[in-house]
Amino acid sequence: MKNLNRTLVRNLALVLVLKLFVLSGLWWVFVRDHQTSIDGDSVAAQFFPKASNSANGVSP
Repeated sequence: MKNLNRTLVRNLALVLVLKLFVLSGLWWVFVRDHQTSIDGDSVAAQFFPKASNSANGVSP
């Protein structure tokens, strides 16, 4: 039983390391170079819509 636990732990560690490499590779290929600019006005517009829009029945 002790040998089975050791094999299981080794296999799980191998799977986790492989998963880390795959996720890192996917991030490197698809996400690394994308830049997003965020300014305070756009965030405020998303979270606090102007009162005139809600008064006219326009939903964001």
